[in-house]
Amino acid sequence: MYIPSKAKKVFNIAIPAIGESYLQSLLGVVDSFFIARLGLLAINAVGVTNIYSMTYIGVFSAISATLSVFLSRAFGAKDEERSKSVIFHGLFISILIGLVFSLISVVFANPLLTMVGANRQLKNTAIIYFKVVLGLTPFIALFTAQSASFRAVGDTRTPFRVGIEMNAIHIVLDYVLIFGLGPFKGVGITGAAVAMILARIYGFLRLFIISQRMPSIALKSRDFKVIWNIVGSMIKFAIPAVLERISMRIGQVVYFGLIVRMGTETYATHNIAGTLTTFAFTVGGGFAVAASTLIGQAIGEKNYSDMKEYRKWSYIQSAISMTVITAILAISSPWIGAIFTHNKTVIHLLGIILLIDTFSQPFLASVTIDTSVVQAGGNSKFPMAVTMIGIWVVRTLGVYIFAWKLGFGLPAVWISIAVDNALRAVLFAWYRKSKNVIRDL
Repeated sequence: MYIPSKAKKVFNIAIPAIGESYLQSLLGVVDSFFIARLGLLAINAVGVTNIYSMTYIGVFSAISATLSVFLSRAFGAKDEERSKSVIFHGLFISILIGLVFSLISVVFANPLLTMVGANRQLKNTAIIYFKVVLGLTPFIALFTAQSASFRAVGDTRTPFRVGIEMNAIHIVLDYVLIFGLGPFKGVGITGAAVAMILARIYGFLRLFIISQRMPSIALKSRDFKVIWNIVGSMIKFAIPAVLERISMRIGQVVYFGLIVRMGTETYATHNIAGTLTTFAFTVGGGFAVAASTLIGQAIGEKNYSDMKEYRKWSYIQSAISMTVITAILAISSPWIGAIFTHNKTVIHLLGIILLIDTFSQPFLASVTIDTSVVQAGGNSKFPMAVTMIGIWVVRTLGVYIFAWKLGFGLPAVWISIAVDNALRAVLFAWYRKSKNVIRDL
């Protein structure tokens, strides 16, 4: 069977990126597994911390996406000096933002916990975990940016291998620091925080050391100089990307609040469905990495004819994969649902939700890929505008009117999500056909 070379290139970059994403998720799964043995209060302490942690990671991911866009172009143009400068500035901006978040989190820990509804007992349990995890976010920022530098030059295998090492180290540290070993008694939930951060620090240092053996991205002392016009250009590009992630996050918080009020069974079904559909979304994210990398390099090489091919094969492979995965989940929902609960109402509703989401996957694949395509082309404002329209005008408003006010329940929530994805897919298609996708950075 003949497979086009462009499709192979997309696939070869996407698969390790997908594996790395699953490994990053596994860090949190392992944490949750061990911390669950400490009791519900410990679980809730992690939950309130994650509200901020996931927001911070969204910001760091947006900065890393900026690094990827700038670096892939420089790498494609074989401009080694600019490539290294972009990497340095990506790390520089990441650590600056990380330090700001760190300072705010440590100094204002109490009011931040109050804002998410933590009572005194929960605060006392969460405060040290909160300060350790969020106080050391600069290391998470550095790790995220360093991983992006490898992906931007087409190397997704190295971050994947380091991700395996990180998980192995994290599992050992998590168990020992939480529960103890021999004479060491463990420090409970604080140990979980320290284990997570040490694993991230290891990941960053390991990637940085490996990068120093790669001439195209190895940083020398002469590369450690701030060029403010590059800083300005990268920040200007990053701000809309950051706002896009934050608006998506806030929108989710708002309509999640509405779903909570629909009842325990409805909220449980929504959470189970959200957990399961992550498997498909992560696959789409891997193909989006491939699209961004290859299109950025093609622009740097001034090989514009390859752009459409890379976009096409990224979309086709992601749409098929995401739809098949979600369809399998929908068909097997009676058995998968039983892993989470024996509530027949929840299991029945889960099947309906996953079926709705199956039909939404081609649109979601388009949104995921085209966000990366348009950003790689040099425009971060249009994806921001499209996301804000989708999340607030369609999704959140749809959930409020149809699911909450009119009482159509959880199916209306997921239909609103599907309509949001369809609208954004149409807007991206219009942009690609009507506008000049390639812009100067």
